[in-house]
Amino acid sequence: MTDWSFFDYDPETRTKILCRTLDDGRMAFRVEQNVDLILEANVEAEKETYGKRFPDWTRIASVPLRMIEKTGLDIATAMQDKKYLGKFFNDSDHQKFRTSRGKY
Repeated sequence: MTDWSFFDYDPETRTKILCRTLDDGRMAFRVEQNVDLILEANVEAEKETYGKRFPDWTRIASVPLRMIEKTGLDIATAMQDKKYLGKFFNDSDHQKFRTSRGKY
C-alpha cells in the first residue's frame, strides 16, 4: 500500500482530498477538513446569545459537512427526527458545534 497523495482541495470549505492505491489496485480516498474557523465562529455566535430569548428559527449549531454525513445528521434532519437531533446536540461531546445556549 502506498502513502496518501494529494488529490484535490476546496478553499471554500477548506476540504482536502487525499488518495492512495490499495494492494488490490482499487483507489481509496480520504477527506480532511480544517474546522478551526467553524469552531471559532461557533464560540463567537454562542457569546452573542447571552441574555437573549430564543425565538423560533434560532440557529443552534454549525457542523462541518463531513460530520453531518458521518453522524447521520443529514438524514435525521430530513426525517425531522427530533429525538436523535436532541440527543446529538445536547451531548457534551458536541458542545463545540453549538451556536446558542440551552437545550435542543
